[in-house]
Amino acid sequence: MSLADDLSRQPTAAESEYRPRTEFDGRAGGYIQTGPLPTAPASYTELLEQFGYNPDEVEIVGHPRVSRWQGFSGEWLAAYRFRIAPKAAPSNVDDLLARINAWTAHQPVAAPGPHVFNLQCSDLQIAKVDNGGTETIVEKFLETVDRAVAEYNSLKPRGIAGVHILFPGDCIEGNQSQDGRNWWRTEYGVTTQTRILRRLMLHTVEQFAPLTDQVWMSVVNGNHDQAQRFQNTNPGDGWATECAISVADALKMNPAAFGHVTVEVPDPEQGFMTVARGDTIFTIAHGHQWKGGASAKHSHAFTWWSDQAFHQQNPAGAHVLAHGHFHSWAVETSKTRTRICSPTFDGGSNYYRDLTGAEAKRGGLIYLTRAGEVSNMSLV
Repeated sequence: MSLADDLSRQPTAAESEYRPRTEFDGRAGGYIQTGPLPTAPASYTELLEQFGYNPDEVEIVGHPRVSRWQGFSGEWLAAYRFRIAPKAAPSNVDDLLARINAWTAHQPVAAPGPHVFNLQCSDLQIAKVDNGGTETIVEKFLETVDRAVAEYNSLKPRGIAGVHILFPGDCIEGNQSQDGRNWWRTEYGVTTQTRILRRLMLHTVEQFAPLTDQVWMSVVNGNHDQAQRFQNTNPGDGWATECAISVADALKMNPAAFGHVTVEVPDPEQGFMTVARGDTIFTIAHGHQWKGGASAKHSHAFTWWSDQAFHQQNPAGAHVLAHGHFHSWAVETSKTRTRICSPTFDGGSNYYRDLTGAEAKRGGLIYLTRAGEVSNMSLV
């Protein structure tokens, strides 16, 4: 080697050959980056399969980002970067309407009685990831509905005039609680959370509608259901009530099958409601309107209730205060009042368990009401 050759040498990098690659977290999305190709992929299905994805579960979204260059041979090549995401479920509206339209006309049961059968389900917190996440929440909820139907049939000889389905809030995990700090522990976006909730609400109505001539579904928002906090908004601006309104709209499409079903939510300027169900009056709230714990005499819930009564608000006439929020099944009574706090459906908080060791029973509550009295309560 000549001196000139030696002086002309340079530290040329050993190029790493480009290879196709992909990343996908299974929830939010990811990408596929192809290698150099002379033509665009002809089939997205084959491309997904080539990278190990099931086209029934994963789809390519949007348009690819394309990089083009000319090779040493003069041939033009291109690499394609595709965005991928979990395959979107069918339109919720189409899905609900298809299910509604498939139902035949309701056949009157003609079995009136003095009682109302109540199913109280709170704090589903759909998409909370702890301890099994949404899958276990949905499984537990469906199990609860099945068990509630069985309990209804066993109690029917006592005389049941109607079924009252209560959703006292925190139906989804949302993205507003704790100023959004819970978002990284949430499996799905809000649109998917609400889609799941709507279908669970409709499923519950479908299970009870053929059994009785009167079904009520009562829904209020919890703090997790809030649509936003960064601007002043009305107390009724929440996803749980919006899902209930969607279900109500769908049920109207087949009045012959679901004309005996009533869906109700609070006035948009109020976060709770007081309603009559048979001969018993309920105030239904989530529970974030008051603090947990108790004073020397009674719970803060009773204090809130008594304050409402002192100022002559509608809860003054209620026999039952039904709520959630505190994740533990609780009953508190006086001579003429009963407070019923729902357990939770979510898998619990790992943070809270590490802090206190406490875990809650999961499920919904069923009970009968008659003239303001509560009986036959159990966890299902």
